[in-house]
Amino acid sequence: MGPGARSELRGIGADPEDWATRGFVAAASALRLYHRHRVIGLERIERLIEERRRLVIVGNHALEIVGALMFCAALFERTGRAPHFIAHENGWFKMPVLRDISARFGVLPSRQLARTIEAVRRDGLLMLYPGANREAALRSYRDEPYRLKWGGRRGFLRVALEADAEVVFVASVGADEAYYQSSLPTPGALLRWANAGDDRYRGARLGFGLAGPHLVPGLFPLPVRITHVVSEPLELGDRSGARGDPRAFETLHEELTERCQKLLDVAVVQRDVEDDPLDRAIRRAQGLLQRLGL
Repeated sequence: MGPGARSELRGIGADPEDWATRGFVAAASALRLYHRHRVIGLERIERLIEERRRLVIVGNHALEIVGALMFCAALFERTGRAPHFIAHENGWFKMPVLRDISARFGVLPSRQLARTIEAVRRDGLLMLYPGANREAALRSYRDEPYRLKWGGRRGFLRVALEADAEVVFVASVGADEAYYQSSLPTPGALLRWANAGDDRYRGARLGFGLAGPHLVPGLFPLPVRITHVVSEPLELGDRSGARGDPRAFETLHEELTERCQKLLDVAVVQRDVEDDPLDRAIRRAQGLLQRLGL
């Protein structure tokens, strides 16, 4: 099968009448108002879904989950489809509540490539953040704002090639400012609790939202404006060559990473020239705290 192979593209098949789905949509709707959320270019994904083309959606990552929730709600409202997600196999699959959410909404554990490929072949719709927590938790937002950390993170490309899927990049602008990342280290005990005993994220900086320290994902973010900008499908070139030649595969991964970084840079610049007084005030306040070394 060649590029753009047709599938059912069912996604996770969320039931709009299910109480959990309605709860998530209601929560996302409130957050979309709070964050003055908008999606630019959603019709590009809608077109791919109408053409029944398998799709891997990738994006930049920060320590917040409201962006993904809002984007999924916008996609579900527009198309009736929601993607599978990939999540940390400790934090999401061993913690109460998160474990139940994962089972209900078809969240896939990280590091299970074959299972992910099969899900995309079957259901046709996946969203993930290649940089994972190295990009979200260990990146210094003040020193590397909106920087992709995809070096060595090749799984998304392998999935797209093996499942014969298109790749679309979604730039999330506002994500880095949803919580203020301080210069204080996050206590090790808190990191181990949040990751079911895994302390690989030692050194992550402590974030703050409206209610103080950012301890529970998604609660009380700052009222920044969040914008998602959807790209056209990224050109993958010689797919069979990239599948069979490690050097060609590595070159393609580097090219895609560079392309996505440029798309993200453009989206951030566009945000900076638009007028949202509250958003500008929050970013100025965060900049002041950074200059003070806090």
